Amino acid sequence: GAQAVLEYQLFYRRRYAEAAFASCQGVRLPATGGYAISTMCGRYGAQLCTAQRWLDFQGDKNNGLAPLQIDFQLLPNGSEPG
Repeated sequence: GAQAVLEYQLFYRRRYAEAAFASCQGVRLPATGGYAISTMCGRYGAQLCTAQRWLDFQGDKNNGLAPLQIDFQLLPNGSEPG
């Protein structure tokens, strides 16, 4: 039978995830004037969004955007997976 990847884990250092999140946090959508992050964080919106919540929404296969489930694991700075 055919094999396929249905879900995977992705390990990020917390510092990297928070920096990526911070770089998107102030971006506004020209059409609405609202923050882009509010559409990228699901039910939390812009006000309650965190780096982990943002990544969780991006990796949720039920959001209509992710092709498969991605489990983002934020590692303490300086640590390695495993």
